[in-house]
Amino acid sequence: MEIITPGLWAIMPACAIALIIMWCIFGKDRKTIPVITTRPPGGLDPLEMEFAQIATITDRGIYAEILQWVSKDVLKIREEDGRIGIQRIAQLPEDAPEHASFLFEGLFRKSDLIWLDDIPSEVSDHKDKLLELVSGRFKGRNAVVQNDTMIATIAGMALLIIAVFFIEVTLAEANVGVLLAAFLGVALFVSLTFLQNGALGFRTKHDRFEVIAGAVSAAVILIIHFVFLLFHTDNWLFIAVFCACYLICIPCILFMERRVNYRLYGQILGFREFIETAEWHKLKQLSEEDPDYGIEILPYAMLFNMGTRWTARFENKTIISCVEKMEVNSGQQEP
Repeated sequence: MEIITPGLWAIMPACAIALIIMWCIFGKDRKTIPVITTRPPGGLDPLEMEFAQIATITDRGIYAEILQWVSKDVLKIREEDGRIGIQRIAQLPEDAPEHASFLFEGLFRKSDLIWLDDIPSEVSDHKDKLLELVSGRFKGRNAVVQNDTMIATIAGMALLIIAVFFIEVTLAEANVGVLLAAFLGVALFVSLTFLQNGALGFRTKHDRFEVIAGAVSAAVILIIHFVFLLFHTDNWLFIAVFCACYLICIPCILFMERRVNYRLYGQILGFREFIETAEWHKLKQLSEEDPDYGIEILPYAMLFNMGTRWTARFENKTIISCVEKMEVNSGQQEP
């Protein structure tokens, strides 16, 4: 068994301390206080609100955007032989955001009617361009996350991978050990990339495939590291320190991106909290002031995955049926 030198002992603790310091500098978010509001903050449409939360867009956001067009009488819901479709009955206003016009024209370029089941495939080829257009509003001071933190994130990943690789190469007694360490380094990078991509979504309670896949693969890689170390050293304290430091480094990398739109994010959280907890007497008051209030807020309730609960407070079976169908579709696309 390999004798553990003092230098080898220091590598993982030094890596963990360095990443903790980097997270404090680049990734530590301020506490966000929800500001209760009954209207979408900043005039954000569903796609913009989704991007402001998780710095990307999903199928759920696209369905919510479509439902908003229904609420504005640009589209109408059509049901035929058990299928639910969306039919164009008007054009978007000329002052509609560029991303909305792009999505609208893309969906209805072939026909005035599109079935909900077909929407994901119709949008898939244009999702990158749509994301680019939606993100256009969130530049500079309006950015969702601090721009330079991506460099810090990559540096943190590299630091952990190099530390783990150096320990394993030092302990390995044959070329196969070096090759295994290199393979695990690549696998760890992929795992950390998945985790980092899903970090904002995890923070805002959205179901994120990247977080699940990244967490599972990171755990599997740790188990492989553990077995590898058992074959090359009988020092259980060293193995325990290695595993503990590994587990400390992962969340530091995971949350290295710092949110910067605190004011807007607090309003979004407050709006979401209102939708989730609104009492009937308050909804009745708002509906008396604006008869279209319920249907206008519905797309945002769906975006927050509360569409069915929200529609249950109003009486419109067609809308409820459409929302339930949309939520099933978006749920299938987003594990």
